[in-house]
Formats: sequence, structure tokens, C-alpha cells
Amino acid sequence: MATLQHAHFRVATIVMLAVGFALTVAALVALRSAADQNLQLVARSIAYTTEAAIVFRDTIAIQESLGLIARQESLASAQIVDAHGTLLGRYIRPTDSLPDAVGDRIVALLLPQPTITPVMYQSKRIAEVRLRGDGAGFVGFILMDLAGMLVCLGFGAVAVRQLSRRIQKDILQPVLVLTSVTHAARFDRATAARAPASNITEFHQLGEDFNALLMEIEAYQTQLHQENKSLSHLANHDSLTGLPNRTYFRRRLTRALQDIQTTGGSLAVLYLDNDHFKSINDRYGHAVGDTLLIEVADRVRAQVRENDVVARLGGDEFAILLAPLHNVEDAARIADKIIASMALPLDSRPQDHIVPSLSIGIAIYPIHGQTAEQLLRAADRAMYRVKSQQRGQRHIFNAYTDQHDGHGPLHPVDEREAP
Repeated sequence: MATLQHAHFRVATIVMLAVGFALTVAALVALRSAADQNLQLVARSIAYTTEAAIVFRDTIAIQESLGLIARQESLASAQIVDAHGTLLGRYIRPTDSLPDAVGDRIVALLLPQPTITPVMYQSKRIAEVRLRGDGAGFVGFILMDLAGMLVCLGFGAVAVRQLSRRIQKDILQPVLVLTSVTHAARFDRATAARAPASNITEFHQLGEDFNALLMEIEAYQTQLHQENKSLSHLANHDSLTGLPNRTYFRRRLTRALQDIQTTGGSLAVLYLDNDHFKSINDRYGHAVGDTLLIEVADRVRAQVRENDVVARLGGDEFAILLAPLHNVEDAARIADKIIASMALPLDSRPQDHIVPSLSIGIAIYPIHGQTAEQLLRAADRAMYRVKSQQRGQRHIFNAYTDQHDGHGPLHPVDEREAP
């Protein structure tokens, strides 16, 4: 009998250790996969956010954006290097505690390679984002897992001593079921599976602890899913104005062109540039400049239809997609409404009497282009003609008069010219 008791004790101990180890491995694999996906989304968000700053080699803006996102997402390190390997921005989280150091080592073992995402501009790789995640979550999980294993081992030791005289199958069956659930969680990612109740109190408690741990993993995955949705929104929208960004606008314009080429009709692209924005920014500061951009975005959005797309392309440039478009006069009328809406000064700075002003270029499909790039280029040229002749007006692209100025197909005018 003593031999059987010792055998049961050894077998049960081994089984519980195996269950704990398998559960730990399964959870770490799941967390590793989720953390890797999260880092990929963070990297893409950084790439989209810093794209304009990288194009203009604005290292201050790159560093600020990189540091802001890296701190929000609890990254261990992040850096942006251009296509020649030159470092454009870098963030390293201060490591001033033992958990941070241990977590970084664990992350280095689970994710030995940094997460790398290219930064693309006009289908050209101009830089890449390299990230390493924070290991605090892994440390907390491992400590929790060790504590859970110790608790389970304690329950198991008591259970084995009290149940050693029972029939072997009554003891082995719950373990087999629990092992099956662990196997499903590890290899099939079936974290929704649960260990069934057992007639033996100790094994029932072990199953409850295991189920609780699976529930925590599910909760963590749900949280990651919600964060991923938030990051997806950040990747497609401008953080200052809340408008869609350049990438989202191009995607919507391309999709609208595909639809309209099938169904027929026309659409319009309006390219908007703030007049004298640089001089306002330099005179009153970036906070006032940001306020001006937010106010302009709100006024523009109020003048278009609900299904039209208003986007901030970067800097002080905006674009509007009017689809469908019934006639050219409708695009001109909307542009005139937008210009008229800028007549009032900013409410937040009545003492300075800052009045927004927009120069608008208009391109019509299929008259001025067949592709998104052609329409944006045509609208940009039309806008540039307004800037060079009389600001604060609108102009419809004319292929015979609006010649290319040699600055590239898309250029933020006010960011480079004198006020």
C-alpha cells in the first residue's frame, strides 16, 4: 500500500508538472504570437505617422512621433533608419528595475529578431521601422504562472495522499481530460475550451485554476484585439484633426475609380492648401498652427456631403473626394462654399484676427486623369497655379496652361515657399 501511495504521488506530481509546463508553453506561444502581431501594427502605425516627416527629413518630428507612440505602447526600443542605414530617430525605454531587465531578456529569447516594417512613399522604400517590445507583461504572466503552479502542486499533494486508495481510473481520468484541454490550448489555440467538473474535489479545483488561467489568456487576447482596432484607426487617420490620412485617401480614391469605371459617371478631386500657414505658425507658435488646422478641417468637413471623403494629406494640405459627381459646376460650387466658410477669423484667437485662407485645385475624372495619381497630380498643379497667381481662390485644372513646375507630382507648397 505504501508503495502504491508513493507511486501515485510520483505519478500525480509528474502529471501536474507536465500540465503546468504544457500550459505555460501554450500560453507563452499564444502571447508571443499576439505580441508579434501587436508589434507589427505598432510598427505600421509609426510608419504611417512618420512618413511625411521622413520624406522631408524632419528629424525633430520623427523623434517626437516615435517617442510618443513608443511610450504609449510600452516599447523597449524603437528606431527609424533610412534606406542608406542612417539613423533618423530612436527611442530606448529607461531600464531602472529588475523586472524590466528580466522582461527584456525574456522578450529577446521569445522574439530574438526586432520587428521591422518598411516606410513606403510613392511605391519606394524610403526607410524602415525597427521595434522591440516591452517584457513587463511576460514577467507578470510568468510570475502568475509560477504562483498558480505552486498552488496547484499544493492541492495535488494533498489530493494524492487522500485519494491514493481509490481506484486508479478515478484518479487518472480527470488528469487525462485536463491534459486533453491543455493539448488543445497549446496546439489548436483552443483557449475557449474548459476542463469539466470532477467528482474529486482536488482535481476539480485544479481544473478551476486551469480554467481561470485560460480565461485570463482570453481576456488578454481580447484586450490585444481592441488595441489592434485602435491602432488600425490610428494607421488610417490623422491624430490632430481626426480626418483620414493620405494612405486612406488614396485607397478610397482608387476604390472609387474602380467602381465608377464599372458603373459610369465622374468624380472630382480637390487639393487644398492653407495660405500663409508657415508665417502664422512661425509668428504665433505651433499650438495656434494646430488650432488653425483643426478649425479648417471642421469647416471643410461641414461643406461636403456625408459620403464625400475629406483627408489631411500632411502638413497644411488637405484633399477632398467628391463621388459621385453630377457635373463640373458642382465641384466648383463646393469649392466656393469652402472658400467662403474661411471668411470668419478663429474664435480661439479673436485678439489676433487670424483668418484662414485656402487655395483649391480641382481635377475631374475622366477629363483630367484616369488614375488616382493622375488626378492628384492634376489637382495639385491647379492648386499651385492659384498659389502663384491669386491665393484664396479655386481653379479647375487646364492641361494647356497648368504646366508642371518641376517640384514633383505632390508638393506641400507653403511648407517651402516664403509667406
